[in-house]
This record gives sequence, structure tokens and C-alpha cells, in this order.
Amino acid sequence: MNSDMPQSAQHIATRYFEMWNTGDPSIADEILSPDWIDHAHPEVTGPHHVRQAVERIRTAQPDLRFQIDSILGDSDLVAIVGSAGHGPQDNPTTTRLVWLIRVQDGRLAEMWTYRDATK
Repeated sequence: MNSDMPQSAQHIATRYFEMWNTGDPSIADEILSPDWIDHAHPEVTGPHHVRQAVERIRTAQPDLRFQIDSILGDSDLVAIVGSAGHGPQDNPTTTRLVWLIRVQDGRLAEMWTYRDATK
């Protein structure tokens, strides 16, 4: 990929979840704003804390996986419908989620997480 070409908001958001799934946080500075905040985890701010969180959580839960089912929007707001889960593939424990992500200057700036309240 040509690094001079701007990436779509959907692509950047997808890379965020790939970072969590692979456990490799090396792209955090590239895809996250220096002022990044995840409102579900306000103690984790900026790329540095996200790198630490990815490493810590992936060590504690190596089978944690995020799945994206659909993405809506591609400007300054992106909505992602998917799930987070862990456990054996034949019997995973999953939680349905919706993530709303604000994008600013080609990086993810903040995220809100909504859980499926019907379970």
C-alpha cells in the first residue's frame, strides 16, 4: 500500500481490530490519534496505553477475537457491528457489540461501545 495515499476510515477501523486480533500493537501510532480515547475504557488513552493494553489483554486472553460483521460510514464517523469472543472455536463465548468511532485527520480519535442488551 502506498503510504502517501490516505486510507479510508473503514480501513483504519478494520486495522484497529486486526491489531487486537493479532496481538501486534506496532501500528497503534499510525492509526490512533495522540488523544485517542475509548469511552468504554477511559483509563486507556493514546497509542502508548493502547499498545500496553493489547499486550496485557492478549497475554491474559490469547484466544480473544473481534469479528466485524458490517461497517457503515466512511468519513468522520464509522459504525461497526460485530462481536467479541473467546473460547474454543466450536463453542465460543461471544458478545454482540456496536462500536461508533470518530475519525479525525486520518486517525481514530475516539470510540464508544454498545452491548446487545437482549442477552
